Amino acid sequence: MDSACVIGQSIYDLDTPCLLVDLDILSGNIERMQRMADSAALSLRPHIKTHKTPQIALMQQRAGARGLTAAKVSEAEVFAAAGFEDLFIAHEIVGPQKVRRLAALARYVPRLAVAVDSVACARGLSEVFAAEGLEIGVILELEGGAERCGVQPEELLPLAEQVAALPGLEIRGLFAYAGRAYTGVPLEECVRVECQLLSEQAERLRQAGHNVEIISGGCTPTAPYYTRDCGLTEIRSGTYALNDRNQIDLGVCTEGEVAATVLTTVVSVPTPERAICDAGSKALATQVGQVSEGFGWLWGEPEGVFYRLNDEHGYLNTGPLSSRPQVGDKLRVIPPRALTCLNLYNEMVMISEEQVVDVWRIAARGALQ
Repeated sequence: MDSACVIGQSIYDLDTPCLLVDLDILSGNIERMQRMADSAALSLRPHIKTHKTPQIALMQQRAGARGLTAAKVSEAEVFAAAGFEDLFIAHEIVGPQKVRRLAALARYVPRLAVAVDSVACARGLSEVFAAEGLEIGVILELEGGAERCGVQPEELLPLAEQVAALPGLEIRGLFAYAGRAYTGVPLEECVRVECQLLSEQAERLRQAGHNVEIISGGCTPTAPYYTRDCGLTEIRSGTYALNDRNQIDLGVCTEGEVAATVLTTVVSVPTPERAICDAGSKALATQVGQVSEGFGWLWGEPEGVFYRLNDEHGYLNTGPLSSRPQVGDKLRVIPPRALTCLNLYNEMVMISEEQVVDVWRIAARGALQ
């Protein structure tokens, strides 16, 4: 999309489907999360896997964020090329091809760290980094209740001892993923358990003589519940910049705080209860909501639910709507999860008061390796 051709247009003059991001809402979300982190005396290291866009990361940095979190080496490469100098890849990097790319990244990123939860992973890093005369920061991962990656508490010290003995690696601290926040567990309880786990294990590492400058946790839903004495040094919230239906359902945000929507056109109204739109699974993704069942919800009329998707067709339940859409109408749709939706688009159309103000390339779109 040529930004010069669309700036100043109404969003309803845009071709569809397209991804809209409201710049005013985005700015407010970024400022609000930064205030939460500041009030708890925590550094905010935003996870960029949701927005994948350097311009948004720059907004986060200017608001006060310290460093960024990436999910993959390829994401980190994009943001390093954009000038960001403090990156944590919160994923275990396994395999010589990936580790060599990581080593190349370490040559020009002043502060780079990766996740480690096994000796096998650490050895793979050490072999390459030591051979090239480089050093990389290691943040040990604890299993935080999501039953994903991470060691159990009793395994942490033995892992730390073995990692510390390997050349090319520097232990900088520990982290966990607060994934239980998305399982229905009360958010205050998630934070209490997470902070107790991380602070207790950090003290064990310190007592054993290991460096613990970073104690990292958090996600978007848990952010409001941290306090100055929680024991963490930073949180890694990510979805907050854009928000989505899942965050609405968790009580984290309102519809008015969702920055990312998909604009779609009604192409057929076969029955009074069903409209077909041009946003299918290639535009909305196939991930359903974690609480509300559906693939998308109409902006301003959440009872309008996309209940089925084909590749190029979205099925909208129009029965509950007070005003039923007609062929040619353009509708804004809130996706269940912003992350998977954004990865379908090459660019985001930046809007303010339903007018186009810019077009930003999603530079790390498809950065999966």
